[in-house]
Amino acid sequence: MAKCRECGSNLPADAKFCPSCGSQIGLKRDVFQVSAENLIARVKEIVRDARVKQVVVKDEKGKVLLSIPVTWGAAGAVATIAFAPWLAALGVIAGIVTKCTVEVERASS
Repeated sequence: MAKCRECGSNLPADAKFCPSCGSQIGLKRDVFQVSAENLIARVKEIVRDARVKQVVVKDEKGKVLLSIPVTWGAAGAVATIAFAPWLAALGVIAGIVTKCTVEVERASS
């Protein structure tokens, strides 16, 4: 029987979400260490992938600084326009931290 990656609970065979913690099943998580200078460019590069569902930026101690849900509509331009406020927030974060961790959740297929 499969187990949830987040909480370790047993999952039903056809589950799309964990019945215990609610996390989505079938997502792959990648973790990148990024310097403040490269933060905005790296996140822009990451969100170009249509499989990306969420981007989480953490400081050196693991504290979540920003969590960005990424949704793609019918047009990629809509996603770009909606992403502008997040880029402003990333600019502020880049001015505060020297290094950070970027966690990316994306659909596995």
